[in-house]
Amino acid sequence: MHHESLSDCFAEVCTRFKGKKALTFFRGATPETEISFTALERDSNRAANALLEHGVAKGDRVILFFTKSLFSVVAHLGVQKIGAISVPLNTGFKKPEMAYFIQDASPKLILSGMEQVSLIEETAPGLKNLVVDTEARYEGLGWLHRASDTPPRSRVEPDDPALIIYTSGTTGKPKGAVLTQANLIHDARNIIRVWEITASDVLCHALPLFHVHGLCFALHTCLLAGSHVLLLDAFSPEAVIHLLAKKTPPLCTIFMAVPSMYAKLMEFMEGKTIDFEHIRLWTSGSAPLLPKDFER
Repeated sequence: MHHESLSDCFAEVCTRFKGKKALTFFRGATPETEISFTALERDSNRAANALLEHGVAKGDRVILFFTKSLFSVVAHLGVQKIGAISVPLNTGFKKPEMAYFIQDASPKLILSGMEQVSLIEETAPGLKNLVVDTEARYEGLGWLHRASDTPPRSRVEPDDPALIIYTSGTTGKPKGAVLTQANLIHDARNIIRVWEITASDVLCHALPLFHVHGLCFALHTCLLAGSHVLLLDAFSPEAVIHLLAKKTPPLCTIFMAVPSMYAKLMEFMEGKTIDFEHIRLWTSGSAPLLPKDFER
């Protein structure tokens, strides 16, 4: 992982693991689409070239504003490949919030879901918005699959900004925290080392991708380690427990969550006895986990 950019790291991993499963996308508790590391590299190249065709260049900011999907991952990696800056936003934001974020981020382009179109039109009618139907099957995104899969010729440096994550705004308006290529690589490398994440691991990914926890700590680390990521479209205690308790491959070995998710999982588990011995790593972050909840 001693490369200059996040996309260099991903390209190297995709070459090394080729046909190995990279992502399985679940809509609810049902697996919908599965792609290999080879396909992930190919499709992120296509996303990068599609963005270039829409006028996005190195250093431009691209707002990612759609529900969690396989396309969310491919779009983010495509942005990284051309040296642009991903700005993931929560689809739960209302008009005043979106107006602030759009004005503050000054994006070149917005990638939004169909359900978010009216809000974008009301908030920034003059801004270019590329609409993606994230409720449709990934294989049906024809415009993406028609784009060139040739790696874009963009020179991305370690100090180039890669990601803008907005703070919660508890002490004022949210502020855009800028993370560079080197920041993201360094963070991922450390987590992989400390938590000993390997290609044999399988992550149950139920966190949102608009937050640094779900995007960087969970997705980046596991993909860069060559792990298999089971990507849930949303958090559901029933769907999560179903995946975590499975005794047939792929067996989950890692689960990452926030305390409120663990609380809901424990409520769902009340009165049930389930064997989770195959899971080697449980992590909690983004907020304090109270001792009483840890003991439970």
